[in-house]
Amino acid sequence: MQELSDISIIMPTYNRAYIIKNAIQSVLNQTHKNWELIVIDDGSTDGTDAVVKEIGDDRIVYDQQSNQGAAAARNHGLELARGNWVAYLDSDNELFPNYMERMLYWLDNNPEAVFAIPRAHRTQELYENGKLVRLIDDSEDTPPGLGIKDIFMKNLHLDTNGYIHLKRLFDEGIKWDPALHAMEDWDLAMTMGEKYPEGFLYVEEVLYNYHQRYGGDGVVSNSKYSDWAITFEQIYQKHKDDKMLVGQQWYPSRVEKWQRLQKEFEEGNQPPYHLYYFQS
Repeated sequence: MQELSDISIIMPTYNRAYIIKNAIQSVLNQTHKNWELIVIDDGSTDGTDAVVKEIGDDRIVYDQQSNQGAAAARNHGLELARGNWVAYLDSDNELFPNYMERMLYWLDNNPEAVFAIPRAHRTQELYENGKLVRLIDDSEDTPPGLGIKDIFMKNLHLDTNGYIHLKRLFDEGIKWDPALHAMEDWDLAMTMGEKYPEGFLYVEEVLYNYHQRYGGDGVVSNSKYSDWAITFEQIYQKHKDDKMLVGQQWYPSRVEKWQRLQKEFEEGNQPPYHLYYFQS
């Protein structure tokens, strides 16, 4: 059996003093208790350090860096991680209490796995002046029965939370790409999947809450339509020679879609990006 002390959970954060306790509490609530939580503060100025330190649990490692973005913060966390397995949780989401227990169960029963992703309870949430004004339950965006090819074909919504992989992948040079504005989780999955196509495990259990918040302080709240066009282009150019990408249909159509939407926004025919999914 895997020992839970072998799991390092990496949590990047930036100015999340108002909400980070919820994410940390979801780790404290795990049914198995032997873990380390590595909180990397990406240059916060709102007292996040005091919030984390007052929790007073010696399983929590807190470190700071200058503001470089979440991908760089995760790489910093990987440098500090002592676990055989590494998992990720953003500071505005929550793991279900049985997340570690169930993920290790599936990893124990699939010894060929080097990285795994569970299903999510995903909600798209619109905020105005700090208050939730609309919620769309989009849990079916992480459907059952997916394989490694679905990642390359972009047949699922992929996000960082709940990810787990062997620490040795970082030692092999596989890491988060700080050059990407968004979708660095998808990029990482393709990087791992290209090298270890038989090592992917999709856990068909819903094991965490993923709050995709619009009108707040996250990436989706502070993006333009054109940012997504740029990111799809970057990811394609980075992975276009991957053998697993043969047969893909998302490029160039996704780039063209977001370029078109940016033009329509500039012409006054689309709302700002953070309102795009809440138009009905």
